[in-house]
Amino acid sequence: MKAIAAAVAFAVWVVPGAALAGWGAIAYNSATGAWGEAHGYGTQADAESAALGYCGGGCQIINYEENSCIALATGPGGAWGEGHGYSTSDEAIATALSYCGGGCSWRAWACN
Repeated sequence: MKAIAAAVAFAVWVVPGAALAGWGAIAYNSATGAWGEAHGYGTQADAESAALGYCGGGCQIINYEENSCIALATGPGGAWGEGHGYSTSDEAIATALSYCGGGCSWRAWACN
């Protein structure tokens, strides 16, 4: 039992706090095609702020997650699709691609 407690204590000490957090977000600008992704944040607001910061001006949050997976797909003419609330990145990406339509590619995903 002491060995398990020591292993848990060591993991918490070695892994930064943000890696244990459960919020992520994706921002997108359909006019420019810019996007930003953030994951591993302690609050929704922090994840959204980071995604917007990575994306740049004119971006908006298209989805966020807590302890799940999200994805963004983009395509010609500003088309885009998103997937959220999935247990794997593959599921989120497949949904984003299906909502985006033909000629789309996935751009970002985040899982916590």
